[in-house]
Amino acid sequence: MRGVNIGNNVYVGYDVVFDRIHPELITVGDYSEIGDKCIFSAHSRGTLTTRHAYPRKMEPIEIGSGVSITPGCIIIQGVTIGNDSIIGVGSVVSRDIPPNSLAMGYPARVIKKIGKEEQDKES
Repeated sequence: MRGVNIGNNVYVGYDVVFDRIHPELITVGDYSEIGDKCIFSAHSRGTLTTRHAYPRKMEPIEIGSGVSITPGCIIIQGVTIGNDSIIGVGSVVSRDIPPNSLAMGYPARVIKKIGKEEQDKES
């Protein structure tokens, strides 16, 4: 995990792959957890024959504090996941996720806002 910016009290599961070329573009906030077999890719590149249509792209990945990324998720370049959000199992996160959100799917979409206000409604 050399180069990845990891906060305090972060759990990283087994077989997690952080971008091997640009790990310095990945930041994980305090008290977050990353499930087994997740992939974080801070860059993309086309093959020699497709680079004109799909140029190399390098952008940071920002994971907020208190975020739970469940097993098997893929997080791609340029994504920010807001504080206290949950990403459902096997999701592909290709766009920003606001704070206090439950997001899942392929591509991941916010399906519910979570937090104190939501807990008060359920009580």
